[in-house]
Amino acid sequence: MARQRDEDSVDKAQSASLGEEASAAELVSVVRAAERFAGAIEARAIALMLQLDLTMPQLRAVTTLRRIGRANGRQLAAALGVTPGAVVAICDHLEKREYVRRVTDTRDRRITWFELTEQGAAALKAALTIDSTTARSRTKALIASLTTSEREGFIKIANAFADALDSVLQAETADADDHRPS
Repeated sequence: MARQRDEDSVDKAQSASLGEEASAAELVSVVRAAERFAGAIEARAIALMLQLDLTMPQLRAVTTLRRIGRANGRQLAAALGVTPGAVVAICDHLEKREYVRRVTDTRDRRITWFELTEQGAAALKAALTIDSTTARSRTKALIASLTTSEREGFIKIANAFADALDSVLQAETADADDHRPS
């Protein structure tokens, strides 16, 4: 009787182990798909950087200002995951390119707002329009073909994926700051 229980325990352990192996194999395909997705996003960002002749932090600042409108230095720093001092340096370059302007707050002169200029918005729009019409129509068709449940799942996964990528970027930025000579 005890021997039968031991054999049953071994069988259950092997079944659980096989289930974990199947899960591990499944995870490999999920990780590959996520890496492919991230690679496509990176390729798109690099193409935009080259078209606009911007660095990645500058591109992120421009796209963030386009998305949220004007922001003060602390708000923009928080959105980009950098220090307020880094925002000043990023926006100095963008101001020279006439993509961003600084506007002093009318009520509190200690606050300076960063705004995307018409030239900055036009440059970003032109760069995004070059090949995005086809991509946008394909994306819309794909999303339209999803069920409501699939769209909700996609939103949840896409947001979690974006959060994970943001945390990696913030960690890499912090590591780079730690290794800078003082």
